[in-house]
Amino acid sequence: MKPEANYARLTLIGLVLTLLVIISLGIYWNAEEDRLAHAAREFTNERISRGRTIYNEQCVSCHGAQGEGGVGPALNNRTVLKNTLDSVFFSVIRSGVPSTQMPAWSVDFGGPLTDEDVRDVVAFIRAWEPTAPEIAPVVFTPDAARGALLFSGTCAVCHGENGAGTDKAPKLNDVARLNSLDDDWYRGVIRSGRPAKGMPTWGTVLSPNQVEDLIALIDAWREGAQVQPNFSITNLLENAIFSLGQDDPASAALQVERALTVASGASAEVLRNAAAQLASGDNAGALETLTALQEQWPMGDPTSGAAVYSTYCTPCHGSQGEGGIGVALNPNPFVQANTNAQMVEFLLAGRPGTAMAGFKGRLDEGQLADVIAFLRLWQP
Repeated sequence: MKPEANYARLTLIGLVLTLLVIISLGIYWNAEEDRLAHAAREFTNERISRGRTIYNEQCVSCHGAQGEGGVGPALNNRTVLKNTLDSVFFSVIRSGVPSTQMPAWSVDFGGPLTDEDVRDVVAFIRAWEPTAPEIAPVVFTPDAARGALLFSGTCAVCHGENGAGTDKAPKLNDVARLNSLDDDWYRGVIRSGRPAKGMPTWGTVLSPNQVEDLIALIDAWREGAQVQPNFSITNLLENAIFSLGQDDPASAALQVERALTVASGASAEVLRNAAAQLASGDNAGALETLTALQEQWPMGDPTSGAAVYSTYCTPCHGSQGEGGIGVALNPNPFVQANTNAQMVEFLLAGRPGTAMAGFKGRLDEGQLADVIAFLRLWQP
């Protein structure tokens, strides 16, 4: 009986030891799972932190400091984040979006970011999802003034200024004619053209929204309204000077005439002088007059410019122009080397592939002129 008792005792000890091993392994694996989960959280937090730095350097000027959007779409948007996979964000950031202001950021396409950098940015964007607001999509509203500007640059060569007609194409700004045909007819003709009558196909050139802006212009004409294009004097001056350099005074006169429709004050007087010089055949004098105006145009108000700068420029360039994400502007050799007109052109277009996005659609020329006047105060 004694040996049997020993076997029972040893069996009991073995069971106890096995149970202790199982318990120890359970404790170890629980601790290991906690450690791995903690390590994963640390890795994600580090990735988000790196992504935040890159976003602030490269993305904030288009998509907003909080992803609220601006030149680019809102990213801190519950619907966008819910319906967009990380792989899609990765692809878009890496290779960009053709025919938009979204450049390719990958080093493989000439950008500054590695694939790991792009993944960091995606992680930062994804971190917004738990608290992202619901942002309604922007609804496009056709605009007759935009249509008038587009018409003057693409349609007026055949249909005349303000749709008055020429020997090449019929008058469009005619209430009776416009009332005899509906918007769908005009929409179809713009898109598909009328090749047999010399009307080209514009559907492959103009975006759908641009076509709708032209339809809005036609609607305004149908109601008897006269719509003034919102011409850019900066571009018109550049075009007029270029035309004179190409010995094309007729085109220069057209650009000056267009500029006079939106100019006022002293600048209008200068433009009228240039128009008179062109009419008399004094092309050299007109070139001198327009060049002098271009060197001074546009002239803004530095006090108003300080307020615009505070809102749009301080986050990147510092409240005193000391720099930060963007370069220092107080002082800045680029500002000193360029005319006001050149600065307006630069600010409208921005610097593709960098955090310096263009302000076209966000600030008008008057506001940009004010900012430039303010920046001039910081230059020697």
